[in-house]
Amino acid sequence: MIIECCNLKKEYTADNTLVTAVDNVSLNVAAGEFLVILGHSGSGKTTLLSLIGGLTKPDSGEVLIDGVENWHQGDDALSDMRNSKIGFIFQFASLIPTLTALENILLPLTFGKTPRGGYQQALDILEMVGLPDKANAFPAQLSGGQQRRIAIARAFINQPDIILADEPTGDLDEETEHDILNIFKEYNRKGTTFVVVTHNIHLARTQLDARILEMRRGVLREKVPVAA
Repeated sequence: MIIECCNLKKEYTADNTLVTAVDNVSLNVAAGEFLVILGHSGSGKTTLLSLIGGLTKPDSGEVLIDGVENWHQGDDALSDMRNSKIGFIFQFASLIPTLTALENILLPLTFGKTPRGGYQQALDILEMVGLPDKANAFPAQLSGGQQRRIAIARAFINQPDIILADEPTGDLDEETEHDILNIFKEYNRKGTTFVVVTHNIHLARTQLDARILEMRRGVLREKVPVAA
């Protein structure tokens, strides 16, 4: 298994109320698998994705990536693992406003000890997401959908083994959504493991050939309800 989660729990306090965002979740994801986790806002799916990616430390439980537990290694090793093995697509584009689209895509390479890409690869990925003419544009000059596509391109630049995606097509038009999902499918066919969280059951059922789980109130369930 490329991802192993064992009895994960994460709580936080909101308005003086204790909230269990992730409640004793165990999950295995095989290398090359495409997993979709469905859930409404507040279900805990984004927190679970953050725990898997080593961005948030669980209150209890373990996450192993390629057999190595995230929080049993030092900060430098954890950072290196995140940069080399995982591509993150966040719910919001989170581009650096002072960098061009091309520079934003190239940014992960500056943190890697052994970069696996370069300028031409970034240009190729820009073309792949349909924005070959936006290399020198700054985020403020791009629409919300274009910014999201740049963020998706950035996630692929290090050729990661795993893509963790939080509502990756949330603000894209239907045609662009279709194009992006086709890119996901192509990378998945080449062996990239995907964990995608979304509230869009139609997307999960009709556009992705994936294993589908459901998250409700911090609990991960195997069976998805029939009703959309």
